[in-house]
Parts: sequence; C-alpha cells; structure tokens
Amino acid sequence: LAMSLLDSVLQSELEEVDQELRRNQKALSALPPAQMVFSGTAIFAPFNKFKPTKGTPRSVSLLNRGDITQPTELAIPGALSLIPGLSSNFSLDNLNSEATRRAALAKWITHPKNVLTWRSIVNRIWHYHFDRGIVDTPSDFGHMGSQPSHPQLLDWLAFWFRENGGSIKNLHRLILTSSVYQQSSHDNPDYRKIDADNLYFWRINRRRMDAETIRDSVLQASGKLDLTMGGPPVKQFDYKDPNPNVTPFIDYESFDPNNPSNYRRSVYRWIFRTRPDPFMEVLDSPDSSELAATRNSTTSPLQALAMWNNSFILNQSKHLATRLANEVQSDDLASQIKAAYQLTLGRLPLNVELQQLTAYANLHGMENICRLIFNTSEFIFIE
Repeated sequence: LAMSLLDSVLQSELEEVDQELRRNQKALSALPPAQMVFSGTAIFAPFNKFKPTKGTPRSVSLLNRGDITQPTELAIPGALSLIPGLSSNFSLDNLNSEATRRAALAKWITHPKNVLTWRSIVNRIWHYHFDRGIVDTPSDFGHMGSQPSHPQLLDWLAFWFRENGGSIKNLHRLILTSSVYQQSSHDNPDYRKIDADNLYFWRINRRRMDAETIRDSVLQASGKLDLTMGGPPVKQFDYKDPNPNVTPFIDYESFDPNNPSNYRRSVYRWIFRTRPDPFMEVLDSPDSSELAATRNSTTSPLQALAMWNNSFILNQSKHLATRLANEVQSDDLASQIKAAYQLTLGRLPLNVELQQLTAYANLHGMENICRLIFNTSEFIFIE
C-alpha cells in the first residue's frame, strides 16, 4: 500500500514537471530568431549597424542588456579602471589603427604603475625555481585564485624587479643566490608537524625535472645536443598525410633516433596536438591542446620503463659510451665511470659505487652503465 501511494505521488509530480517543460518550450519557440551574420571566417559575429571598412578593426558595440540584436554606442579601446594612478582610457588619435590599439594595450600592461604585471612575472619565475609560486595559481591572481603565502615578499620582489629595469637575468640571480633557494631538501620532523606542505619554504622541494629538461639533459650528457638557436620546428616523427581531410598518420616509433633533427632542443619540437610523443607524454609533458598554468608531476612504473627501454634512451646511452671512450682514451672502466658521473651527476662516484659499477661494466659493458645512470633518481630529480 505504501509503495502504491508513493508511486501515485511521484507520477503526479512528473506530470507537473512535464507540463512545465512543454510551456517553457512553447514560450521559447515564440521568441524571434536572433539576427546573426556570417563573418566569412567560420565565426558568427553579432549583427552590428556600425559596418567595418576594409583594413580597419571590426567595431564593437555595447549591447542593450546583452542582446546582440540591440547594439548601442560604440565601445572605444581601453582597459580596466581599477588600478590607482593608471588611466583606463587610451586616448587614441586614430581609433581605426590596429597597430596603435595594440601598442596602447601593451604600454598599459607594462606601465610601472601596473603592479599586477610585475607581481605576475616574479611569481612565475619563483614558481619555476621552487615548483610552486608564492601564489600557487600563477594564472589567477583574482578572487578565485589562491592567496599569496608571503605577500610582503611578493610585493618586494615585484618592486625590486621593476626598479632594476625588469631584468629577468638579474631576477634569476637574486633568487638563486638567496638563502631560501640554497636550502637542503632534507626533512625536519619538527617543521613538518607545523607545515607538512612546505608552504613557507623551510626546505627546498625535491622535484623531478620536466620532460623537456630530461630529454635535453640526456642529449647534453651524450654530447649530441644541438644548440642551434631559432629556425623552424623539427618533426621528430614519420609523417604521412594521404588525405588532408582525415587525421594524418604519425609514427614516432619508426623515426630514426640518430636523425640530426632529433638532437635539437625540445623547445624546437614540432608538437602534434592529437598525436603526442609517447615518451614525452609519459614524463608528464602537458596536453598541448589545453592551457597548463602548472604541470603535473607523477611517478609511475611507465616512466621507469620508458627511461629504460625507449629507443631514444638506448641510442643516447650508446653515444655517451662512445664519448667516454674517446675522451678518456683509456680502456680502464673505472676512469670511464668517473667521467660518466661527472658528465651526468656533476660529482665523482663513491668507492662503493665505483666497485659495483665496475663489476657491472665488466659483465654488461659501458652502454648499460650509461643507461643505468640515466635512470638514477639523482639524474632525474632536483634536490
């Protein structure tokens, strides 16, 4: 009986909802269609009585209550008015010059009184050095973003950066020579109880290098890194495009790892958004089709397998072994291992490490020693 009563109540409520939906649909159908014009570039633009002329920016009107069919007066180029001492009106003599409008916006953004710009820059550089910014939402300094952990430090760095000519090189030097950057990554149980997330930087964060840095570091150690500046991006994959109307065939596996284009720095890689490089992807290189204010940093078995078996790593291990044989000019494996440590880790091996690796090299060769060093945490992680 109780279930029957419940079913009847639910059925009645569903009928009321259905009737309400029908009334809303009928009311929507009675509304006049919005007037839209096709701009010719696959973008629908609102109907505007102010017609643009050839060679001038498209005019933009204020809309009455946001209705695209009711444009009012023209909107003139300007910026936000909330920054004290900085005018939001560009006061342009020629409103129809795209270059003049862009230059005015650039000057407004970089104006000495626009402190938000200077704060944003120093916060991003701090973020890349410490793996977390003073504001840990580097692309959002608004109400939806995080509060700065050290607001006074952020302001001081912003003013220092501005007063020193906006030199990023000097800002790097200032941060890298600071006592907070030169801390150890060692744990302190007493401090961890108070600040487990290291929000106040009582130690340096131990972090893994990003995918591009790992790749370039391997090339640098093997002596194959091409430091040529600029130029077009290089396609480090085999590319087949039989039909421009379908997704092309991208093959990373069959690409020759010894192709000279494979030695260019990672910043010059041709990035195919729908077919990312599996090696870079597994090392947390972000999705290129989306904005990534911060990068994820994970540790997984797939990363270890890629660093051990990927053809790029295998070939660079061979090149490093060849470099050691040529530069050391000795068949003494211990001397080659010492040189390998200096090239990759920046130090000499401990006695116990040297003994174990020499025995391993006698069995498996220097190529596998180089491959092993590339897989050490000391090479991949920054402490």
